[in-house]
Amino acid sequence: MAFEVLMNGVGDAFSVMHFGTNFLVRKGDFVLAVDCPDSYRGALAANDFAHGKGALGVEHIDAMIITHLHGDHVNGLEMVAAYRSMALERRLTVYTHAEAAADLWEKRLAVSLGQMWTGEQYQTLESKDLMDLRVMSWDEPTVIGPFVIETRRTLHHIATMALKISDGEHTLGYSCDTAFDPELIEWLSDSDLILHESTLGTAHTPLYRLMSLPAELREKMLVVHYPDEMTGMTLEELRFADEGCVYTVG
Repeated sequence: MAFEVLMNGVGDAFSVMHFGTNFLVRKGDFVLAVDCPDSYRGALAANDFAHGKGALGVEHIDAMIITHLHGDHVNGLEMVAAYRSMALERRLTVYTHAEAAADLWEKRLAVSLGQMWTGEQYQTLESKDLMDLRVMSWDEPTVIGPFVIETRRTLHHIATMALKISDGEHTLGYSCDTAFDPELIEWLSDSDLILHESTLGTAHTPLYRLMSLPAELREKMLVVHYPDEMTGMTLEELRFADEGCVYTVG
């Protein structure tokens, strides 16, 4: 049985036309989010993904993966975790790799969420008060709901995860942020659908490198994390993911 990819953002770190690249995978009622950029709830509201009898919101997310700690992939987690914990009284389950897990609270979230005023006194909060943080192995698959996720390091400024997300029958591959890496592309090549980044900078993949890949790979690839200058571009060799679209894997 197929599963869905809900494309909640397609932009790169500097985009003013798009939300930062992030998506959700859904099988049945289970929703797994991947990355959490700025204005995350606003992106969900703007894209208006149908879910059950209403629209998909952060209350429907069963778990979230954070691929790395650059702001365009994690800035939104501060408010999503706070909203889930304080407004909904339901902690968010967050998965990430060991390097990111070591810094996520102390070096990012504790600065803004580690102390709260109760109306009478200051209260110190810990990571566990706001989220259930779980570490993904680089060497062994992680099971999250109906999905089995494999990870691989990418060529990027900081420790970053590429992903293969499988429901046991079909697989979504995601390059995440990376310099052009033939070994990574080979690792992703057995996926049914591949989301691959392309933007400017030495730690990202130039579009022409993806255009030169074999046709059988390009035919199942969607370009994500692209700069505003690529918006509306049409190529014979490649397709660009569209924000707000739902893609089927399988």
